[in-house]
Amino acid sequence: MSETTVPSQAVRGADYLLEENHDLPLCRVQLTLRTGAETDVVGDGGPAEHPASGGRGIIGQCNFATELWRRGAGGRTRAQLDEEVDRLGATLQVLSWHDQVVFEVAALTEKIDAACGLLADVLLRPEFPLDEAERLRRELHASLDDMRDDDASLMHRFFSRALYGDHPYGRPVGGTAESIDELSVPAAQAWHRHYMTRGNLVLGAAGDLTTDQLETLLSRHFAGLPSGPRRDEPLPKAPKLRGIRVLIVDKPERTQSQILIGHLAPAWRDPNYLPLYVATTAFGGTFTARLMDEVRSKRGLSYGASARVGSGRGVRAFAINVFPSAEQTAETIELILRLITEWAQDGLRPGELEFAQSFLQKNHAFSIQTPEDRLGLRTRLHVCDMPLDHVTTFPARVAAVTPEQARQALAQHIHPQDLLITLVATAKTVLPSLQAVPALRDAQFEVVPYDSY
Repeated sequence: MSETTVPSQAVRGADYLLEENHDLPLCRVQLTLRTGAETDVVGDGGPAEHPASGGRGIIGQCNFATELWRRGAGGRTRAQLDEEVDRLGATLQVLSWHDQVVFEVAALTEKIDAACGLLADVLLRPEFPLDEAERLRRELHASLDDMRDDDASLMHRFFSRALYGDHPYGRPVGGTAESIDELSVPAAQAWHRHYMTRGNLVLGAAGDLTTDQLETLLSRHFAGLPSGPRRDEPLPKAPKLRGIRVLIVDKPERTQSQILIGHLAPAWRDPNYLPLYVATTAFGGTFTARLMDEVRSKRGLSYGASARVGSGRGVRAFAINVFPSAEQTAETIELILRLITEWAQDGLRPGELEFAQSFLQKNHAFSIQTPEDRLGLRTRLHVCDMPLDHVTTFPARVAAVTPEQARQALAQHIHPQDLLITLVATAKTVLPSLQAVPALRDAQFEVVPYDSY
């Protein structure tokens, strides 16, 4: 295994990451934008001045624009691009998130040059066909309909909006029913001109490539990338939650409730992030953790129960996920609120920290097992301005977390009195029992139709 991070001589103004491995004749080449769907909405909500759209930030614009590049480029239609990718036995995909967009090709070593030529067409010579734009809008509406059939996806969608409000992380990457119809080819072209710059890209490769071979590929296909700066503007502060808020996403005839309970967590770069991450893993990040033991093993309230702390360029969430029956929803939420309070006040039990540290250290080895895994993690670290040695130092830093550090992180960052409880359920079934829970006596209740967002 070998890893390299060097300035590219072929594409001046850009760095590249290389995870070199010659076990198999396979290569993966990625160009990652430092900006993603967080660019869809700027300012304090509503229509906003936006440099890449001629005046308006539209929810779903990043996803629409970047997906459209893939649907006709370099003189080829979408069908012709797909045909050429299949002929090479390659893959070419575009993946959009809030913090980044990844453009990626993978192919046998002998085919990677031709595959990079297709990727260069997508990035540098997109044609923005009108018929594909219309088809893409229809597909986005269909995806939204499919999402509404999936209760877990609905839960995350409404939880994010309620937690983040007008912050960019509160906006769905794929857009809303209203915003999808506003997405246009001129806005997509403007997005491409503004964000496709050398300084806004992280170049990466994994697999059967040497430094010289990668430099040759970059020089041949990507030296024409437009010059320009980074475009990842500082994210606004997310609103702080005060009190307990219960949001019921009302969906008819639910026999089970999908529940997410949480609040904002410290940023990835915060010194308290790692101790809280370890403490959260100890509390609810494994199959034998306290949360799973209390919810599933002892009481059989939910088949699964998990807790996690998110990470990204901006502040993400601490969240607990359970899915009890409708009849046991109130009992489950009451139990979890008690468990969170005990955890925040009393800290970890004997042995929990050591078990979590051992689990995370062992699991880390599996998470970076392949060159592609390591490239993905290092690229994300690069985009989020995190130290790249996180890949190699993570096990030692986890082992160094002390009980006192975990206790302080819990005291500072877990707030049982300030929680968002989002559940996809049938309101008339669960609302009366929830209102009778003593811990929710002063909570703010809201019921919204499942197809309203």
